[in-house]
Amino acid sequence: MRLLTLVICGSVCFAQVGWADVSERRVDDLTQEVQRLKQLVEQLQGTLQLQQQRIAELEAGRSQPMLPAPTASQVGALQRQAAGSLSAFNPEIGVLADIVGQLSESSADGEGNDKLSAREMELVFGHPIDPYSRLDVTASFSDFESANLEEAYITHWDLPGEIRGRVGRLKPKIGKAVAIHRDSLDTVDEPLVVQSYLGAEGLSRTGVELSGFLPVPWTAVTHELTGGIMEGGVGEGGTLFGAVRRRPSFYAHLKNFWDITDASNLELGTTYLVGSKDADSSFEVNALGLDATLVHYVTPTNKLKWQNELYLQDRDEAFSLADDGTQTNFHNNPWGYYTLLDYRLTPRVGIGGRFDYVEPVEVDPALLARHADTAWSGYLTLYQSEFARWRLQLRHTNFAQGGDDNTVFLQGMVAIGVHKHQLQ
Repeated sequence: MRLLTLVICGSVCFAQVGWADVSERRVDDLTQEVQRLKQLVEQLQGTLQLQQQRIAELEAGRSQPMLPAPTASQVGALQRQAAGSLSAFNPEIGVLADIVGQLSESSADGEGNDKLSAREMELVFGHPIDPYSRLDVTASFSDFESANLEEAYITHWDLPGEIRGRVGRLKPKIGKAVAIHRDSLDTVDEPLVVQSYLGAEGLSRTGVELSGFLPVPWTAVTHELTGGIMEGGVGEGGTLFGAVRRRPSFYAHLKNFWDITDASNLELGTTYLVGSKDADSSFEVNALGLDATLVHYVTPTNKLKWQNELYLQDRDEAFSLADDGTQTNFHNNPWGYYTLLDYRLTPRVGIGGRFDYVEPVEVDPALLARHADTAWSGYLTLYQSEFARWRLQLRHTNFAQGGDDNTVFLQGMVAIGVHKHQLQ
């Protein structure tokens, strides 16, 4: 190191002495050369210090005694850590229980009418298949219905154009109330228009669905477009399509989301469905759905939601004849809607109301006393936590076929384990 320092100093002195003889060398070049040499010396000194420290550490380690054997608690901790690594391959499992008590003025002994029942028990399984796809399965059980497979679909994200695909038995993205599970509803029951046209629990059909965000230059409003093909038919009691499953149905949904302010947002959606009403290959039924949802945070803990959904049908049928000659008349353009207002008084208490209007598909003047079924509902919700909820609901219904009914619902819903659609 001393030799290197002497060389540097000698070079500097030589440069200063020869300045008069080498007039063409500029002072700036000499200054830069000196700085570079100084940096090199500092780097060499730092490297030498690190090497000395490393040598000292190695010499000190030789004199230390051997480490003691691990204790039983330490071995247990290592075993639990290894087991946690293996559990990463196990599926996520969750259970949801929907317990409903119902009292009605109706004398019909229907499913869940005038009784306390386990309306639905859901077993939820899910896990990533690989970095690009995931499998989700939902099986439901009830004390008055047979077990059924509600969902079993694969989601894939690695499609061109940032498109997400789903294939299997799924709840299609149609409107607002159809695409979600019962635990995400604001009321105990589905809106009447959904029950009448699409089924008592909406739709769960086997199909293929693609969705993605539209590439638009603005960022204030986002647009998500979804399209899919599913097996024919509808849910339990639905009248939109026929019961033949082999004739596929098609659907498309456009969702537009807009953050109006920091405290308000608006979602507007449009749905189109086309399918068959019978066993032939023609598509006689077209349906248009419109939905609008406004959410406003009065305070960070007080939220007001106004949700609306409408379905309008265009049916290519006036009547049908049964084998025994019985004639059934149909409405060519039946429609229905609901409007719901929900307000969160506190983080744990919410109140709300819903109005329903739905025209029946089958029209028989001799049997119809009104143009449509209408209903008024009011409810009170206690959110015990994110995984437990209690709800009291009153509903008054006027039937198109005449008469009315008053129904009281008392619901308790809990979720345990990993649940992909935890209670909202």
